[in-house]
Amino acid sequence: LKAQMICFDYRKRTHGRSMSIHHGNRLLRKLSAALCVLSARAGFPVEEECTASSCSSHLLQTGLALATKRASRDLVLMHIPYNFGHTLEYVAYFPTAVLDELVDGMGSGYSGGKAASDVGELVEAYPMKPGGELWGHLNPELQVVSNQTGCPMYYTPPKYWPSDLAKRYFGNKQVFGLFRNPYERLVSLFRGNFEGYGGGYGKLHDNCDVNAAVKLMMKRYLAGDKYSNGCTFLPQTEYIDMPHGVTLPIDLQAFPNSMNAVLAQHGYDNLHIRTKDIMHVGSCDNVWAGDLDNETRAMVKQVYKRDFEFLCKTFGYCDQDKPVCLQGVPHMCPEKEFTWNETQQ
Repeated sequence: LKAQMICFDYRKRTHGRSMSIHHGNRLLRKLSAALCVLSARAGFPVEEECTASSCSSHLLQTGLALATKRASRDLVLMHIPYNFGHTLEYVAYFPTAVLDELVDGMGSGYSGGKAASDVGELVEAYPMKPGGELWGHLNPELQVVSNQTGCPMYYTPPKYWPSDLAKRYFGNKQVFGLFRNPYERLVSLFRGNFEGYGGGYGKLHDNCDVNAAVKLMMKRYLAGDKYSNGCTFLPQTEYIDMPHGVTLPIDLQAFPNSMNAVLAQHGYDNLHIRTKDIMHVGSCDNVWAGDLDNETRAMVKQVYKRDFEFLCKTFGYCDQDKPVCLQGVPHMCPEKEFTWNETQQ
């Protein structure tokens, strides 16, 4: 690509005399030429001339723009189970009209587990939207079962992936993932009540007995049932371990705004999660983390000690006894404690 060199018309006062530096400074000329070429290759407009007052600003802006250009669209998702990964995968792949059709067809109270079924047929039926991404469970290469965990590869911590597959999927991109309060996440697993993905809870679910169900989950995990139900009970911090662990954690407590902000910062101007796009659980709507008793919370703290420490260090959520819910997602906070505002969302 050809690019004209920026011409400096800079006048410097020395000993009361005006000295013109137009082509005299070789270093500045070479730097200018290099920046012009880089700017042109990156797709930025190149100025033929900049004056003394604007020249340094132009060089700085060009450098920043080049850095931003290199950093844009540089992400790859590590799908941590039950953390809205299916929502993100659908938004990243499907055109808006198709997404509307799919989500409307699922009805209210749909979950990621249901969205994961027959995914191969969906990908074959609908081409990826322009500038889309083939992340997580939508990626055909990840539709295999891990020998290490017995879970689908897209739910398996990357430290257990075959090295060749990991290199192809993660490449040199920045790995991001969403992280969630352990109490709130376990309540969501219970409310999802999806056999094989978070588990089914029979009469406990029929009676909306979330405390007994979460206690049962923890007893099973502590007894050695580590990878059951699609690895949904693994601590989230298993997914930050190297190689290929998450290096860009997203705060799920502020979802979807937190995720949308990161997507925008990284140049994904065609990926934006609307409230209507969010796949969420929809049963026992009036239970939440505040319904867990001291014994249950103590077991959760034991299993997810590292998760609580990570959330404190990364996002400042350091009160391990505070019950929380996702206030940016419909039906994720109980009506006995919160009121959903359709205008503010």
